[in-house]
Amino acid sequence: MKLNVFESVPDGFLDLLPNELFKALPGPSLIRFQGKEKAPLFLATLLHGNEPTGIQAIQKLIKKYRAEDRMLPRSLDIFVGNVEAAKTNERRFSHQPDYNRIWSGGSLPENNLAREVISILKNRGVFASIDIHNTSGRNPHYACINRLDTPIVNLARLFSHTLVYFTRPKGVLSSAMAEFCPSITIESGLPADPYGVQHVFEFLEKCLNLQQIPPDLDGKESLYAYHSIARIYVPQNSRIGFDADSRDKDFCFIDNLDQQNFSELPENTLVGWRYNTKMKLSVMDEKDRELESQFIEYNDKEIRLKRSVVPSMFSTQEKIVHQDCLGYLMERFALPATADC
Repeated sequence: MKLNVFESVPDGFLDLLPNELFKALPGPSLIRFQGKEKAPLFLATLLHGNEPTGIQAIQKLIKKYRAEDRMLPRSLDIFVGNVEAAKTNERRFSHQPDYNRIWSGGSLPENNLAREVISILKNRGVFASIDIHNTSGRNPHYACINRLDTPIVNLARLFSHTLVYFTRPKGVLSSAMAEFCPSITIESGLPADPYGVQHVFEFLEKCLNLQQIPPDLDGKESLYAYHSIARIYVPQNSRIGFDADSRDKDFCFIDNLDQQNFSELPENTLVGWRYNTKMKLSVMDEKDRELESQFIEYNDKEIRLKRSVVPSMFSTQEKIVHQDCLGYLMERFALPATADC
C-alpha cells in the first residue's frame, strides 16, 4: 500500500464530493499546503469512509483563503484516509482494517502506511493534530482526548465544552500523534448535518490562526468531562434489530437507543431484549477485561443496566455495530488541576 504525497493541490480536490475523491486521490494521501507559520497543523479526515464532514470543512477552509487570495496563516498537512470506502459511503470494507485502529503497530500494509505517515509528521514539527469524525448515532459535538496534558485539554475545549477521555480502543490516530504534539479527535455529529461542517470549519480556522494553544481558558464552570470506561459488543454472528417486535433476531435494542447518548441512565434502565439465550453481550473495560456481569442484567428477555452510566456513540446502524461496537459507557470525570480545569 502506497502513501501518496502531494506538495500542491491535486486537480479537482477542492470541488469533488467525498465519494468522488478517488478521481483526484489514488488512495490514502498526505497533502501539504504552505502557510506563513512553518510548523503545520495536521488534519486527518475520512479515516472512516462514511464520515464526510472533515473533508467538506477542509475544502471550505482552503477555498476561502484562495478566494481571498491570502496565504494560509499556518501550513497545513492533511491526511485523507479511506478513499476506497468513501466511494460507496462505507465505514470500511470487509477486507480492510479500521483506519482508526492501525496507528499502534502491526504487520498489515495499513500499519506500514501509518508508520510512514507518523515518521513524516514527526520530522515536520507538527503544531497540533486534529482527527475529524462523524458519529453514526445522535450525539452532541464533542472532543476526545487520550492524555490529560494542559495543551491537549485546552485544544479540545476550543472545539467543545464536552470532553471524553479514553485510552481504549488502541491504535487510534490521536493517541499516536499525542506522543509528540497536542492531539485530539473531534466528533462533529451526524454526516448529513450542515451545522457540523460549519462548526468544524470555524474551529479549524481558529486553530490555523493560533500562535500557541491557550494555556488557560474561561468557562470552566460549563465544562462537561467524561471518562470512557467500557465498550459494549454484540457477538459477531448475531442478528440484531432495533424493534421490540423483531423476535427473529438474537438481540433487539430500543429503537431510540442513540437518543440516550450523553444522558445519565440510572440503574435498571431497559436497553433492549435478548431472544437468543445462548448469546451474551460483551462489555470490555479499558484493560480489555470482560465485565459484562457488572454492567448488564438479563431479566427474562429484557436487557437492563446493572449500574448507572452515561452512554456515548450508541448506534442504530447494524453494520456499524458489527464493524465496531454498540456503543461506549462513560462516567463523569473531574479533570486534574494540572490541566487548568
